[in-house]
Amino acid sequence: MANTKAPGISTSIQQKQTAIPITNVILAPYLEKSSREMEEEVGNVVKENPLLEKSAEVAEPKVAVHNPNSDYDNPDPDGAAYDKPLPGERLYHATNRSVNDTYFAPIAVAEESLEEHLMAQVNELNLSDDDTTIAKHIVGNLDTNGWLARTTSGIADDLTFGDDLEVEREDVERVLAVVQQLDPPGIAARTLRECLLIQVRQKQKSAQNDRLALLIDKYLDELGLSHYDKICERMDITREELKTLLAALRKLNPKPGNGYSSGLSDVRRNQIIPEFEVEVEEGKIVVTMPNRIPELVIAEEFSGNAATAALKDKTVKEFYDSANKFIAILKRRQEKLMLVMQSIIKHQTEFFLTGDETLIVPMKYRDIETDTGLDQSTISRVCGGSRGKYVLTPWGTFKLKDFFSGAVSAGANGDETVSSKAVKNALKEIVDAEDKAHPLGDEAIVTLLKEKGYNVARRTVAKYRVKLGIPDSRHRKTL
Repeated sequence: MANTKAPGISTSIQQKQTAIPITNVILAPYLEKSSREMEEEVGNVVKENPLLEKSAEVAEPKVAVHNPNSDYDNPDPDGAAYDKPLPGERLYHATNRSVNDTYFAPIAVAEESLEEHLMAQVNELNLSDDDTTIAKHIVGNLDTNGWLARTTSGIADDLTFGDDLEVEREDVERVLAVVQQLDPPGIAARTLRECLLIQVRQKQKSAQNDRLALLIDKYLDELGLSHYDKICERMDITREELKTLLAALRKLNPKPGNGYSSGLSDVRRNQIIPEFEVEVEEGKIVVTMPNRIPELVIAEEFSGNAATAALKDKTVKEFYDSANKFIAILKRRQEKLMLVMQSIIKHQTEFFLTGDETLIVPMKYRDIETDTGLDQSTISRVCGGSRGKYVLTPWGTFKLKDFFSGAVSAGANGDETVSSKAVKNALKEIVDAEDKAHPLGDEAIVTLLKEKGYNVARRTVAKYRVKLGIPDSRHRKTL
């Protein structure tokens, strides 16, 4: 904060902070960002604006206690009354830690990347300079699964026109064969069949591995269609022998690059950092919004005579206005996120108390709109965004989107409703318990769901099954 040398300047800054209008259009992109993305955004803004600095004080998390036995009224949607106690709950600041606490923050560790792992092996080979350059381009064109994402002719063109290296497609194919022998097995493949065959052919030669290579090379499509009898007939093997081959096939890795990091920045970016933390204490639900985003203030060195002169400078005035606007945006973002989370807890109280997902009730954005006064587009941004936002509960970590679902008729007469989430859970339980040699069709699942009290159509079952990533009965069939 500004020091006592220039009280007039300090007053002017405070007035700007309270008067700046933050519209939904201005706030929208910040609502979509996760706390991790906001940390990066704050760092970038501080670098660009010399008048902003991170506060030396420890940021305090926002904490709210929801009493399930109390009523919930509309908290001020504009955030003006954010620090006032809401009906049925209290809102207060808590310290981030006490002197006796040990604070653990998630630490991202950069492991060896796939590119580093492969190039270390390439550099140990006795390759010519040209072949080493080709190998480097091949490794650089692998996707996160470890598959080659560019054609060999395309790589040849890149090297010919971009690196002034006379390379033919055949040269790339020759070096690719070398790269495909590196660790991890199956690397730099162009198709699933090639990826699996590379792995089998690197194994010790045996009759079983020869049959496994034949199965992959000739009958991979039939395996996908569960045509087991046809495969047994054409390969002249028994069903028991096919079971043994399938067990060996499942040990192969179709995505050999997945076990490697893409570097520290990607590790940090892919970390799930819950936006909220929920605990249950004596029948009350306590929700905390850890303030991981650094709090910002106007730099103190811009006070006194220098700041007085700066106020007459148009460029510095723009910095002042921009700094105060960004500080206001951060505050408003926190307010709106907390309002939405409190409303979600109000509607899904039974789940947060018990962890029973069957107790998640139907809930739409308009229900949150009614509680908070926020428009549905704002609520969508808060709950969604590019990666979604998460809440850590005693029962696990959940996406906020997981708590929104439509209503499905239930009960003997269809006069009750349950959330589609409950139906999906019941569907998954049915599939998990089925006889995999004779998997259930969608019609059979409909019948079993009705026995559980869920009245859904076959097309609804098919839609939910696809959303859950459950294949149809033909592709679920096993020997």
